[in-house]
Amino acid sequence: MTSSNHWQEIRTLWKAAEERPVATRHVVQVLRRHFHEAGIVERMAAFEDFVRQTSIQGQVNGFRWGATDCSLMVADWCLANGHDDPAASWRGQYGDEASCRALVAERGDLVAVLDACAISVGLKRIHEPEFGCVAVVGSKSNAERQWAAIWNGARWAVWLGNADGVQWQPMMAKGLTMWRV
Repeated sequence: MTSSNHWQEIRTLWKAAEERPVATRHVVQVLRRHFHEAGIVERMAAFEDFVRQTSIQGQVNGFRWGATDCSLMVADWCLANGHDDPAASWRGQYGDEASCRALVAERGDLVAVLDACAISVGLKRIHEPEFGCVAVVGSKSNAERQWAAIWNGARWAVWLGNADGVQWQPMMAKGLTMWRV
């Protein structure tokens, strides 16, 4: 990257930050960490909109296995970014936690399931988190402690809930496998 391009990118980031009412510490940290990534400001705005919209829908519809669980919400993020539905064959195929776990166990673990889904829509595997990438996080050795997540620039965002309520929760966890969206 040439020096002038570098400074032009910094000016673009600051201009975008000026348009925000308040640049929180988190926003500044994310911009610093991911500033070399193309389209970071636009992806941050899209992610904020996605989280806001899905959170509102979650308060109305709640958490439903086979419709709005963590894996399908991550698939919805892929859809929102212009990809085909990576989980089309999974939607509506289970209606409770036990049937979901049974389907996942048939394929090994959540990593194997999401890898097949990611490959089906052309997502590329990556080794370091990038803003907006999707992943399976949690325990490599315990499939019952694995969740689908989206990298928010500082932590993994995981859609957690039950029939009483649902929301995106920040989670510090090991990213087992990640894909660029």
